[in-house]
Amino acid sequence: MVSNREGLCFILREESQPAFLAGIAACAGFIPRRDSTRFGRWRQLFTGYFSGKRVLFDEPISWTVGTSFQKKIWNQMRKIPHGELRSYRWIADELKMGAAARAVGNACGKNPLPIVVPCHRVVRHDGSLGGYTGGIGIKKKLLAIEGAPVPPS
Repeated sequence: MVSNREGLCFILREESQPAFLAGIAACAGFIPRRDSTRFGRWRQLFTGYFSGKRVLFDEPISWTVGTSFQKKIWNQMRKIPHGELRSYRWIADELKMGAAARAVGNACGKNPLPIVVPCHRVVRHDGSLGGYTGGIGIKKKLLAIEGAPVPPS
């Protein structure tokens, strides 16, 4: 996890920590430093989440990357309740973006805060899984943790 004074900014998605840190430096313009004292509450929330509890990720976050368009989509995704699914089209409709379902999918793929911004809860309009940056297997596991219906791939 990476945070700034305002809140959580990034969650590790890559397999390599050096690649993750280099990616942050490239896109956000800063190099994180270690401070294990900053994440106590976040660790509690993630521990609860991964043990199957219904968790509200209500700690502050900070958008250090992303366009205003992407941030609107990410904020809309945060409104999807635990254990429920919504479609890319639903998000576009809620934001009055017309036929922007594909753009919603692209924004999901750039989400810097997976799980906190629950892009794993977003599926295709036909109910199939769609994609997931971390891989479909992880998307299925996250949905299973939440007790959500796991649609076909």
